[in-house]
Amino acid sequence: MRALVIGMTATVSLWAGGAAWAQTAADGDAYIAQCRGEFSAAYPNARAQADSICTAQWEEVAAAGPMAGALLAWAPAPGGAFNPSAADARSLRGLEVSVNRPTAPGVTISWFRNGEPIPFRLEDALRVRGAELTPIGCLSFGASEGHRVYRVAAAGKAAFALTISYRSAAVASQSSDFSAIADYSGRTPTLAALRRDGNDWSPACPA
Repeated sequence: MRALVIGMTATVSLWAGGAAWAQTAADGDAYIAQCRGEFSAAYPNARAQADSICTAQWEEVAAAGPMAGALLAWAPAPGGAFNPSAADARSLRGLEVSVNRPTAPGVTISWFRNGEPIPFRLEDALRVRGAELTPIGCLSFGASEGHRVYRVAAAGKAAFALTISYRSAAVASQSSDFSAIADYSGRTPTLAALRRDGNDWSPACPA
């Protein structure tokens, strides 16, 4: 599965602020411009690489666009309950979608490939759609494997917990997997609750 090409408009309707929303070249231009400025400020000696790095990041944001749109579209309205029948996965080609219930109503979106890097930047794809992500806890096993838990808030939707897990192949003989679990129950875990598994969860996620 490869990223969308910058300049194309997504063919599926994506959720943003309660309305149909299409990913356009203008969104990519804005994202790349902001990324370029932040990268150049953080790494002034590597400014020449900013364009290529930020363009590659936007391709990952674009690839995660349908996933982000679905997660927000399926989230219930404030005070409402998750409707499992609304989780239509037809727009999420190449991804596996399962409905979680009843103790933690929500969905799990999964991706798996042999010898390929993970092509998604889901957090930024959600932010592009106006969602606010508040980190709850992060657990890393080196640079290529870990878990990130967020509280996601978006206009017209009840806040929900999102757990992103990833493991990226270091060599072609290894596999990469990625999953996003949205818990629409209205319950958000705390850092203390995450740490009960005995692992050293951090309140801050690495960039």
